[in-house]
Amino acid sequence: MTLKGKWTKANFEIHCRENPEIYVLFVKYALIATLCRKYYSAKSIFHRIRWQTMVEEKESQFKIDDGWISHYARKFMQDYPEHEGFFSVRQRANSYHDDEAEIAERSKVS
Repeated sequence: MTLKGKWTKANFEIHCRENPEIYVLFVKYALIATLCRKYYSAKSIFHRIRWQTMVEEKESQFKIDDGWISHYARKFMQDYPEHEGFFSVRQRANSYHDDEAEIAERSKVS
């Protein structure tokens, strides 16, 4: 089985390259949250980014889609392994977070 659509891992990598400021803000606010929380919500981090860009930056046309939240949470925990488990993430049999090769390999075993 292959997963097609906007939220694939490959599309996230493109999105992240084209919008590096999102990850910079995500890391900034996530690291602040790690100082006072053992676990936290990646969606809350997104809401904080929205506040920063929509309210405090008056002329901002910045938009960020919820579909990327789990990708950013996983990237953060991969890049900052000392915070593994800070965000709760689900593991699914077939996931947009996997490479197509990983999905194909699993489907051979099933």
